[in-house]
Amino acid sequence: MQKTYYRWPMKKTVKFTLIYLMLFLVLYLSIMPIFFSWMAAFKSKKELMTYPNPLSFPQSWTLENFPKAWTTGRMGSYMVNSLKVVIPAVIGVLILSTLAGFAFGKLRFPGRDKLFFFFLFGLMVPGQALIISLFYRIVSLGLINKPWAVILPTFGTAMPFSIFMMRAFYRDLPDELMDSALIDGCNLFQSFAFIFLPLIMPAVSALLVFQFMASWNELQLPMLVFFDDSVRTLPTGLMYFKGKYSSDQSMIATAVTIATVPVVTVYLIFQRTFISGITTGAIKG
Repeated sequence: MQKTYYRWPMKKTVKFTLIYLMLFLVLYLSIMPIFFSWMAAFKSKKELMTYPNPLSFPQSWTLENFPKAWTTGRMGSYMVNSLKVVIPAVIGVLILSTLAGFAFGKLRFPGRDKLFFFFLFGLMVPGQALIISLFYRIVSLGLINKPWAVILPTFGTAMPFSIFMMRAFYRDLPDELMDSALIDGCNLFQSFAFIFLPLIMPAVSALLVFQFMASWNELQLPMLVFFDDSVRTLPTGLMYFKGKYSSDQSMIATAVTIATVPVVTVYLIFQRTFISGITTGAIKG
């Protein structure tokens, strides 16, 4: 019996080769800055100045930069301040957006669509256009040098996209689930908490990662409302950190490395549900 062999078309071979080359290039450009900063963090100042190749591994690994950056550079204090802002902001946005998305996606009430489009209008307004009026409002409320000066505006700036994302996932769930829950005796909140919310946890995880990264990297508003060094968040602390240690590149790299650890940790914890939420949204979208 003569065997038949499947010949992979040359056109497909070229196509997939180009695709993987482009993906590898994007991966390389994305990883190299992180790799450079992490490698420099484990090098001494002398080694970094003597052997300036940024992509080389340390000849002698050292951890002396980390305690110095954590204490002398106040990275520990800056990280605690960032967590005081980020954790309430992320939790608040998740609670409000899941509730609002449920209302816009599954409930019927007068003016629902008009109110939803009113929220979407916030996506078209750049944050820079609001910064002056927002600053004067924060001053009038006496919130300068207080975490709420960043937490409260985050609720407003993050809600348009968050509601839009949650509503899309709620709308893709069958309406029969709501009818069944009401017939079984559940009220609206019980239907939301025990029926719908568990089904959209991948979307909630994806939004959590997005919002954590956005809040953690926020620079503009903290720079305007935090004047005291004791309340500065990590991005603003890094900005002044560069001036203090402008000649010590290894110390700056160590500070940047410390700043990336929480973001990487959050992503690794929610990696599986985050990817599931992103891919589900892409398939539905």
